[in-house]
Amino acid sequence: MSDNGKDLMQSVKESQELPALKLDGEKIVFTPGETIYEVATRAGKAVPTLCYDPRLEAFGSCRLCVVEVAGQRVPVASCTTQAEDGMEVTTASAKVEALRRTLLELVASENREVTVDALRGVASQELGALVERYDAGRGRFAGAQSGASRPDDLNPFILRDYDLCISCYRCVRVCAEQEGDYAISIANRGFATQITVEFGGHLQDSACTFCGQCVQTCPTGALADRKALRFAGDSTLNGGS
Repeated sequence: MSDNGKDLMQSVKESQELPALKLDGEKIVFTPGETIYEVATRAGKAVPTLCYDPRLEAFGSCRLCVVEVAGQRVPVASCTTQAEDGMEVTTASAKVEALRRTLLELVASENREVTVDALRGVASQELGALVERYDAGRGRFAGAQSGASRPDDLNPFILRDYDLCISCYRCVRVCAEQEGDYAISIANRGFATQITVEFGGHLQDSACTFCGQCVQTCPTGALADRKALRFAGDSTLNGGS
C-alpha cells in the first residue's frame, strides 16, 4: 500500500475513534474538550454571541448562543456546554430563534443606539448586525437605559461612551486575562452596572496601558478609538461622550 493510502486509512481510523454528535441532523465528530459552540462554529453554523471572544474563557452571560439539546428541559448556552458523544443538538429551532430575538430586543432597548461608526473598533458592529439579522426592534421594551458615559475622561486614545455598554464584560476580561493589567472593573448591579476603573477615576490615572485590546473586543462601540474617530471627523468626539 502506498504512503497516501496508509495516511488515508489512518485518518479514517482516527475519525471513527473520535466522539460524535448530531448537529441539526448531521453527524459531526469532535475532539474531547470542545464546547457545542466550537463544534457548531467549525461546522459552519452561525450561532450568535455577544459576550464571546475566542481568546477568553467562555462566560455565557449573553445567552444568545443557546441551543436545544435532546433530553434537556431548557436550551443551554453552547459556549459553556461541553460536547458529548451521542448528543443531539438543534442550533436554530423556531423556539431558539424567538428567544434570541427577544434577548436582542431587551439588549437594544437599553442602548442609545445600535448602529455606530465601524471605526470605533474591530468588533463594534456585532450588536448592530445581530439586531438587523433578527429584526429586533427597540420599541417593545423601551424604557430605562443602562450605562453612563464619561465625558470628563479626556485621554487622547480611548472614548468611554458607556451609553452603548451592554455589560458583556469582554473589556474587563480581556484586560485581565490577556493583558494582565486589571485596569478595568465592574461596579454596581442591574441598570446601575458600570464599567469603571479604580476609584471611579480616569483611564490615565489607572493601571491602563492604552493597549487598545478593550476597544477591539467591544461589540457595541462603547469603547472606541479616539484617533480613528478624530480622523473621520466623528461628531461624537465633540458631543462630550
